[in-house]
Amino acid sequence: MLSRILCTMASTLALNADALAASLAQASSPQVNLVSIDAREFESAPMTVLVMAPNGSWGAATGDSIGIATAAAIAHCKRMYRKAIGCGAYSTAIRGGWSLAIRCGDETIMAAERTLIEAEQAAIDREIELRRFYRPDLPPCVRLVSIDPSGAIVAPYVAELVREMLDQRGGASQ
Repeated sequence: MLSRILCTMASTLALNADALAASLAQASSPQVNLVSIDAREFESAPMTVLVMAPNGSWGAATGDSIGIATAAAIAHCKRMYRKAIGCGAYSTAIRGGWSLAIRCGDETIMAAERTLIEAEQAAIDREIELRRFYRPDLPPCVRLVSIDPSGAIVAPYVAELVREMLDQRGGASQ
């Protein structure tokens, strides 16, 4: 069972490598910072809210207040989800930090931390906890979205890329 968990974690890391590469590629630009913002900037940093519906539809927004950001994130999610209720079933909010949304089959993992490294580690810790104590058969995880401290969406379409890769493999083997 441990070898299956380790194998699944390795595949998860491989799937998330593209998202991390995109994050690192954008790190060379001046507006993206992989490390946390300093204390002075933190005071004036915007609030970022990330919400998710049970099916994996998500919405994100950044604003000066948590209320404004939450309302905008839910509105963004509803455009994808197209149901009256459900957006906001899962949510996270942070001032001046990174937010991640990850799906492992029907399980949702969300993390928000000051740095990308801390957010990724929190998500990995939650995945390990799920696999160890609750869902040893948890499917591989796919990062749906990463939001940087300024509210920019980084690598939002990883799930679509994985679906396309699986479709190509299925089509090629038939």
